[in-house]
Amino acid sequence: MNYDEALKHCIFRFLSGSHAYGFNTPESDEDYRGVFIAPLCKAFELFQTSFVDRGSLERFIKTALEDMRQENFSAARENLHQAIEVMALADQDDLNLSVGTVSRPGNDEELQELRKFFKLAAGCNPNIIEYFYVTKGVVFEDPIWQRIRENRHLFLSKRARFTFSGYAVAQLKRIQTHRGYLLNPPDHKPTRAEFGLPEETTVPRELQNALLSVGEQWVLPGVRETIQKEKAFRRANDTWRAYDKWKRERNEKRQELERKFGFDSKHGVHLVRLIRMAKEILTTGEVLVHRPDAAELLAIRNGAWPYEKLVEYAEGIDAELEGLYKKSTLQDKPDHRKISKLYVEICEGRYGIKIQKEEE
Repeated sequence: MNYDEALKHCIFRFLSGSHAYGFNTPESDEDYRGVFIAPLCKAFELFQTSFVDRGSLERFIKTALEDMRQENFSAARENLHQAIEVMALADQDDLNLSVGTVSRPGNDEELQELRKFFKLAAGCNPNIIEYFYVTKGVVFEDPIWQRIRENRHLFLSKRARFTFSGYAVAQLKRIQTHRGYLLNPPDHKPTRAEFGLPEETTVPRELQNALLSVGEQWVLPGVRETIQKEKAFRRANDTWRAYDKWKRERNEKRQELERKFGFDSKHGVHLVRLIRMAKEILTTGEVLVHRPDAAELLAIRNGAWPYEKLVEYAEGIDAELEGLYKKSTLQDKPDHRKISKLYVEICEGRYGIKIQKEEE
């Protein structure tokens, strides 16, 4: 099922990102998110997954071919690896009605199939739980979605303390990693010779951890040292690949932010937003998507906070969130039983069938 097909079964769609948060600018991209319910026939497709994005497969292959023409073989391998992963998914015998997300190739538009959406929302995924609380930029809303939104209290729980702060920490790590690239970029792809290694490994990778775990009397002299060098070389190579990928794929707008402020302030504003939303959820039980602090957040995006202040704010928040977590009156975990019941009732109404449980 491609994006256009899924869109025919859409029950909710909105303009996401900075538009939903209220700090968009005239230059802000328009990213769309939504939820759809797959047609019942998709539940009976045995040998081909319903939701593989064929457009992404073609895109990875075309990009890899272009990379090879430009003799950028590292990038070509990366894109071919991504294509192989997509093909592997397509080859799986998929009996699951909802296997994931459908996206529109070339655009930042996504639709979540309802079953997956419910699972992610129950896990208090920050990018998903906000769907229930969007107030601006709604493009389409089916009565089914209105019923789902009326039951959003079933999903929200104290897990938000960990999911929102976890996403914030991920933003911080991304900022720090990219700042490292800016201040001290790798200048070449590491070679095995630099690590005192021969052209080909003498110790199979699958045996390396096992050899490190046994007593020294069972390992030939020099083997442990060689394994440590192999590991160091792989780490350096991973760092180089990550840097090379970042350099090739950097968004021009992000480059400008990094040039002006020394770090990606767009990542920074989302870090602050996520932390503040976590505090609000634990304190009030509400998810404020359209931000009351939108003006301040936009200022942060535009460089109002230096890098040092941002890091200090993020690193000092964990203790405060833990205190709010202990005091919060939110449910400890989502009401899985009622969520499942809601899902069954929605499917019964949508498909015009009665879903009966086996008698216990």
